Amino acid sequence: MGAAIVHDGRISIAVSGRRRIDRDAPLLENDEFHLGSDTKAMTASVVARLVDRGVLRWNETLAEAMPHIAATMDPAFRIVTLDMLMRHISGLPTGGAFTPEFTEGFDDEHWPIAKQRAWMAERFLSRPPKETPGARFAYSNYNYLILGHVLEHATGRTWEELVRGEVFAPLAMTACGFGPTATTAHPDGTWGHDVKDGAYVPTEEDNPPLIGPAGIVHCSLESWAKFAAAHAGSGPPGWLTKASLDHLHAGITLAGETVKDIALGWGVTRTDPPRLTHSGSNGYNHAEIVVIPRLHAAVLVTANAGDERARAAAKEVVDKLVNELASRR
Repeated sequence: MGAAIVHDGRISIAVSGRRRIDRDAPLLENDEFHLGSDTKAMTASVVARLVDRGVLRWNETLAEAMPHIAATMDPAFRIVTLDMLMRHISGLPTGGAFTPEFTEGFDDEHWPIAKQRAWMAERFLSRPPKETPGARFAYSNYNYLILGHVLEHATGRTWEELVRGEVFAPLAMTACGFGPTATTAHPDGTWGHDVKDGAYVPTEEDNPPLIGPAGIVHCSLESWAKFAAAHAGSGPPGWLTKASLDHLHAGITLAGETVKDIALGWGVTRTDPPRLTHSGSNGYNHAEIVVIPRLHAAVLVTANAGDERARAAAKEVVDKLVNELASRR
């Protein structure tokens, strides 16, 4: 596991354990961890950067953002906004959409990644929504897959290029990338772990690059902490306007979510002070983030396993560190 605390821009890091269960190499403080769905806050931040420059609008509809496929969209999706995608209230399915019938003709082995996302965006939006758009919170990776295509269509750059240019570079996040953190070809890193017969087994499996905007970023704790610091109010001047940061963090109460309010790439606790939260996993790693803007503070916890034991341990560490920060108010 690894943990980082951010307070007024200062970062403290600790790690414990091994890079993989069957080797002696210990985890190092500069090792990189898979963040899973904590990627979504980075994708939303790219949108915010483009909103600040007038390239996109929060209330831009999918028909406006993607006129090239507007004619094939189901009418209910044409009026869905970028804001609704990021809050998971678009009506898109929560799972089970990648059926053979749905993907007939799809060629992920040979198509450029932007073409893959364009193909899937058109397929998803041509079918009726599972829920009435705007009526209910339903967490779906497909919201961010489609958002990735919106970004690529608006800029002519891949989502990966945009994240590097709009998030990693301006925040000096020098130890970040995409996909698994260790593979057979590049074994010197933090391995994810599957569980077989009750035992951890190293794996290089990961989410497909297609859904990168929803969950394939990896970072060192220091680099990820710089992202957290920026959302906690200690980022470099001008990275995002205050108006855009406030909009990203503004939680609203939605049907279908009873525990927290929903912001853009974040959940928002109903505590005083409010906390921005998210968790991420590709099934083989786990990551938790809590940002408390009012305290200019954040807590990040990672694990290179994604089963219930890892999730419970990460939650225990997060709660302890957040409570410690809160006690210093």
